[in-house]
Amino acid sequence: MMRKSLYFAIIASLIALIVCGHAITNQERVIVISGHYDWKPVMWQQGDEIVGIGPDICKSIFTDMGMKSVSRYVGSWEQVQQKARNGEIDVIVALYKTEEREEYLYFSDPYTVDPISVFVKEDNEFNPQEKEDLLGKKGIVTIGDSYGQEIDDMITSKMLDVVEVNTPQEAFSMLIEERADYFLYSTYAGERSSFEGIRDAGIIANQYFYIGISKNSPIAGKLPEINRILEEYKQNGIIEDFIEASR
Repeated sequence: MMRKSLYFAIIASLIALIVCGHAITNQERVIVISGHYDWKPVMWQQGDEIVGIGPDICKSIFTDMGMKSVSRYVGSWEQVQQKARNGEIDVIVALYKTEEREEYLYFSDPYTVDPISVFVKEDNEFNPQEKEDLLGKKGIVTIGDSYGQEIDDMITSKMLDVVEVNTPQEAFSMLIEERADYFLYSTYAGERSSFEGIRDAGIIANQYFYIGISKNSPIAGKLPEINRILEEYKQNGIIEDFIEASR
């Protein structure tokens, strides 16, 4: 009788462990999203968060999917991409699609266009009309950033003479000091900069913004649902509402 009681007690304990483990593994997972620290109005750092159009759209999508999400500032743009590569964050709220990034990210359908401008010192008469006009000039780019596959290829192949810096502020300072001819940067983010003595010399490219899902994230298989909701947002004008709210 004692053996039977002990047997049933062991079975009951095992069942309790299984049920408990099932409950733990099915607890609602919080999706960690992040992005560039200074790419207004789409994404920028505010305290320990990344805020802007990108985070707002992503949070709304995950809410519609019945999932919780949190936006976190996790460091430089280069660090954000590395953490997505490692699966330390689940989602990058906005970025351009490149061959290198496709190695570790799944890309959503595009949801908005981001123009890239050539910024120069105010008294510089350089007014490029196309990317080939940058040849023979000294340029600046920020570490970890992309400017679209074509311009990226011109940079990596050394067709363009550029120096990499950590922040847009460093780049603007170099322009003022006439240590370079131009700085490639987001049109919208550059125009929102308070840096004096700089002007937008013209848009050199237009790139699509996508949501990037880490291939090492548990939600990597949710891309079709994310795209379905994005399409609904586009059809119903919700994307435009998010953009208008940022202006």
